Amino acid sequence: AEWLSTFGNAVEALDNLPKLFDTLGEPQILGEVHPSAVIEGPVWVGKGSVIGPCAVLQGPVYVGEEVEVGPHSLLRKHTYVADNCVVGHGADIKHSLCLDGSKIQVSSFCGDSVLGVAARVASGAILSNRKFNQTEVYYKNAEGKALPSGRGHMGAVIGRHSRIGANCVISPGTMIGQHTWIGSGVILSGTHGDNDFI
Repeated sequence: AEWLSTFGNAVEALDNLPKLFDTLGEPQILGEVHPSAVIEGPVWVGKGSVIGPCAVLQGPVYVGEEVEVGPHSLLRKHTYVADNCVVGHGADIKHSLCLDGSKIQVSSFCGDSVLGVAARVASGAILSNRKFNQTEVYYKNAEGKALPSGRGHMGAVIGRHSRIGANCVISPGTMIGQHTWIGSGVILSGTHGDNDFI
């Protein structure tokens, strides 16, 4: 949280995510890693965390304390998973910040995204990070003005305690406020405020 507070918004944090790993010191594995799991490059695993069978961590990757990383999951370069998180069976996370207590469940994809504290992404949901035409991703501020992200890859920013239902598809550059729930199977884009149900 202290590192995040140095940036004006989540897009700036994503841009600077690689620099976060420079501040973490020497990589160390303090949790339990299944013998069939694959560790590549610099990887940090905190105390009490469990890396399940056939999981793949392609560093630099940080996994905090008391985190459950399920079997066959993939944590790709520049993924930061804070304490008390869950990464479900077969989930794929790339260049993303998953803050304390967030969960991404079975067979979901989280690309170039930010999951707020205790945010949840249900099974089969896709946080898309690339437009079909592979051009720059824009996002909308609270007033609805489209702003350039400066990024060709950008997923979603999901506020604290918000939830994404099973099999949702969240378009690149989608912003979701705090305590907002997205029902199962929804295809969503744009900016959505706090305390909503979609």
